[in-house]
Amino acid sequence: MSEGSPLNRRTFLSGATIAAAALALGQSSPAAAAGQPASASGTSSGETVSGVDLHWLDGKPDATTGTAWGVPWPQGKVAADTGFALQDQGGDQVPVQSWPLAYWPDGSLKWTGHAVSSSAVAEGFHLAPGTPAAPKQPVTAKRNGDEIQLGNGIVDIRLARSGPVAIRSITRGGRTKAHDGRLVLMLQNKPDDTKNPRHTSWSGVVEKAEIEQSGPVRAVVKLTGRYRQDSSSRHGIGGRAILPWTMRVYLGAEDESLRVMHQFVWDGDASADFIRGLGLQLAVPMRDQFYDRHVRFAGPDKGVWGEAVVGLTGLRRDPGAAVRAAQIAGTATPPVAQWESTVQAGWKDLPQWADFSLVQHSAAQCAVWKRTSSEAAFLKHAGFADHAPGFGYVGGVSGGLGVGLRDFWQQFPRALDIRDANTDTATVTLWSWSPHAEAMDLRSYDAASHGLDLAYEDDRYGFGMSTGMARSTDMQLWALDATPSRERVAVLAAALDRPQLVATPETYHGINVFGRWSLPNRSTPGRTRLEDSIASSVSFYAEQVKQRQWYGFWDYGDIMHTYDSDRHTWRYDVGGFAWDNAELGSDAALWYQFLRTGDPQTFHLARAMTRHVTETDTIHTGPFAGLGSRHDVQHFADGGKEPRVSEAYTKRFMYYLTADEFIGDAMRVPLQLDSTLLKYPPLRDYLAPPAGVPTVIRLGPDWYALVSNWLTEWERTGDTKWRDRIVTGMRDIAQLPAGLFTGQQGGAVGYDPATGHISDLKLGGDWGKVNLTMVFCGEQILWETISLIEVPEFRAKLVEFCRYVQAPASELTDHYGFKFSTGAPGVFYSRMTAWAGEQTKEPAVQQRGWDAFTKDGGGTSWPAPVHVNGTAAFSKVDELPQAGFSTNGIAQNNLAIIALLAVAPDQAP
Repeated sequence: MSEGSPLNRRTFLSGATIAAAALALGQSSPAAAAGQPASASGTSSGETVSGVDLHWLDGKPDATTGTAWGVPWPQGKVAADTGFALQDQGGDQVPVQSWPLAYWPDGSLKWTGHAVSSSAVAEGFHLAPGTPAAPKQPVTAKRNGDEIQLGNGIVDIRLARSGPVAIRSITRGGRTKAHDGRLVLMLQNKPDDTKNPRHTSWSGVVEKAEIEQSGPVRAVVKLTGRYRQDSSSRHGIGGRAILPWTMRVYLGAEDESLRVMHQFVWDGDASADFIRGLGLQLAVPMRDQFYDRHVRFAGPDKGVWGEAVVGLTGLRRDPGAAVRAAQIAGTATPPVAQWESTVQAGWKDLPQWADFSLVQHSAAQCAVWKRTSSEAAFLKHAGFADHAPGFGYVGGVSGGLGVGLRDFWQQFPRALDIRDANTDTATVTLWSWSPHAEAMDLRSYDAASHGLDLAYEDDRYGFGMSTGMARSTDMQLWALDATPSRERVAVLAAALDRPQLVATPETYHGINVFGRWSLPNRSTPGRTRLEDSIASSVSFYAEQVKQRQWYGFWDYGDIMHTYDSDRHTWRYDVGGFAWDNAELGSDAALWYQFLRTGDPQTFHLARAMTRHVTETDTIHTGPFAGLGSRHDVQHFADGGKEPRVSEAYTKRFMYYLTADEFIGDAMRVPLQLDSTLLKYPPLRDYLAPPAGVPTVIRLGPDWYALVSNWLTEWERTGDTKWRDRIVTGMRDIAQLPAGLFTGQQGGAVGYDPATGHISDLKLGGDWGKVNLTMVFCGEQILWETISLIEVPEFRAKLVEFCRYVQAPASELTDHYGFKFSTGAPGVFYSRMTAWAGEQTKEPAVQQRGWDAFTKDGGGTSWPAPVHVNGTAAFSKVDELPQAGFSTNGIAQNNLAIIALLAVAPDQAP
């Protein structure tokens, strides 16, 4: 949220905001209608809102780097200008910063974002309307010439508003801990398996800087730019600009660390641009004696690797117990005169270790390397482990820089490099993509397509390109005034796990957000079986992620689509059966299960998947901008580029629960679709637009996806043009001859991106084939939309569609006057049938939904996984006993249970 936004954090606390928001949403709040400011209670109806209890998702952490989260509020209850206060479980006030995330149609707050600094580590909190406590030393962000300066009384940061050095300095107590922070890129023009690739170095050049939040608890600065090639003496002066990037810098009140979140968009030439290394590089002043300079790397299970530039342990002569103990602890050694005499005379002849690396080769192995200079060989056996958490330190007993890379081992290849620690200035590089690994290769896995019939791969030749993908790296930088103890290294490394505050499932459910979903119900053996099947499926996939090693820079967060029981592996190499790309709502199924249970494991799976889908699977730029890539062997390899993948609805869960700015950015990417769909209509290979029709889309999942994008932007900004586009389409659909059953190829209709109008193509033929039209959360999108936008004629058509989508053929014919078959899969559409019965007050139709679900195999007990070992598989794995099971079916089964229990609870088993 930039400073220029009409509904930003600064105006959030002004009395005029509620009127502005209500007018923007096309409604009038009571206070705005009366021309009065909001009531003192902060509610738009005069009622008191008691607030929300919050707890740590994974239990109280030992330390955090600050956290942000979102909270929903009942419609019409909390005015747009409401302030919020936070108390810990003991009743003490905790400084909190708040801002709006979304509004109800009446202008009241629907979702709010909140942030606290690292000092907030109580067991639990209570958030309620009120006046927030002020931090002892607020954080500030201000422009000063060509810089943006951040400060909180502990750390001062200077960011460039332009140029190749993004972070000019990080200072603590008047001493510079790091300077010349630069985004670095290493490219080569050929893959590794060719001769003599040419290497070039590039710098991320800042082109724009804006203050998004300026305190008092948290400041956020957004930098954007592109990479340009370095010359021999100057950084970032090349003419070609590639890989547009965004970097946000976060600083909290009284924090000693800053968060740096970087994301780039791939727009290179996959045949000529191979990323050798990508990272953030900073210079670190080194002031202490060589034996008092220290390097620390965190290992798994609170492990620590820690050594000095000049080591004084393990020598032939003992310098003394106090000397050795100080080096191990990272504290100042006694004066040299107090060492044993033989060591006093000879320590300068000891090797000076200049360069250190923590290298995460894979998800299963990391190593520590060190060497004396670039002219010497690395000792690559200094330390080995499996999962490094990604924390490092370089400096001395007088302080230095702590660095952290989140998801370090999960998004391998990663590395932390420290160079020249034996000089006045060390260099530390946080590598998003490690130069110690093979160069990144974003070419397609094959030059030919393989067809839908056998490989389930879309055969639109040439469209399986990687252009437009994005990936982010979440980093933390600590300005430390001393070498951290080994115990503190472990604590700081654990803080990289992103401790998250959340509310209870009852809180989310009671406010009616995200459509229709249920809380767990184990009141009968049948319902217990349903709940157990969902929980068991989540646990199964969590274990599959570990067993199958579904990790890596581009892959982490995704799961596989369909299993191959013959090979005892997922179909990783068979077209559209490989990576899932959130097909058929696997991401939504996880989020709904978290909302209803509060389960941490489910949350972590869902968050990683949403990050992945919004980056790897969503096309941010290029010819398919705004679309997403269908499932395939590589995430981008399928020629099918679909609005259903990039739709905002399934990203809203993470955005509203975590207030993540980058997910907020991603939800605006599909707003580009109006122009993209003119060039690349979804049915371009099957149905040409008739004369006078700008383009052709399907009602589902295409228009439903567009509705989710517009709905999200409307509730976030209050701009009524997005609401009006929804209304236009609703009214047009209500006039179609068969309502939502109209159209060939599963609901093909004409679409005008300039106006949002929907039209009947009048081609006759086969109507009513629904197939997958609703299963990408189409029903949830529309259920939530009709609760916010009243267009009675469309609501009637939606009820009609759901009422007859699984009706007997005779009922369809009687109602519509002609014969057609919907072909609606039982599990997939069972929840829509049951919802229609709820709306029309027909218990028999609600029961029809449950019957369709069970007859199609839904709700069966989750089988015990089968353990496979020996010669049958490469390594020991678990699989389900039924052959060829798919993530599609499991996701839809879980979504159906969660919705059926909400819309037809009395008919549940």
